[in-house]
Amino acid sequence: MNFIKAIVLGFIAGAIATLTVHEFISWLFNNPNLWTGWTRTSWSKEPVDVALLGIQIPKIFSAMFWGGVWGSVFGLILGARPQGAMTLRGAVLGIVGPALLGVFLIVPMLKGGAPFLGGDVAKIIPVLVILAGYGASTAWLYGAFRYGRLPGCDDC
Repeated sequence: MNFIKAIVLGFIAGAIATLTVHEFISWLFNNPNLWTGWTRTSWSKEPVDVALLGIQIPKIFSAMFWGGVWGSVFGLILGARPQGAMTLRGAVLGIVGPALLGVFLIVPMLKGGAPFLGGDVAKIIPVLVILAGYGASTAWLYGAFRYGRLPGCDDC
């Protein structure tokens, strides 16, 4: 039962973190006064194809689904009693999982693109920051959902 609970709570935490922190940080990188070269639209309602179902859904829902999938993986890694520096652990998981494995290696292999975004620093830095923030918030939310309070916070 703890296995299923970790998957479900991780999925919920990942989907919420995607809708909020992931998209907010992406929105910040869209500000030309802060960064140039980042063109991803935050909270996009642009339709994307769902290949297995043959339908289209808004891009934000697709992002939330995949954020939930990664959140489920985080839940399994963090375990039934997440302890310690959840924000730091989540940030590392966000960089290693969705960023390095997902965006930099797996997606380019599936779509025929260059790994590591072709070395484009204007895109690599935002991906690392966005997914570190996503991971930190997913782990934090997972810990809060799992405990009903923040892990290690006896007075909260």
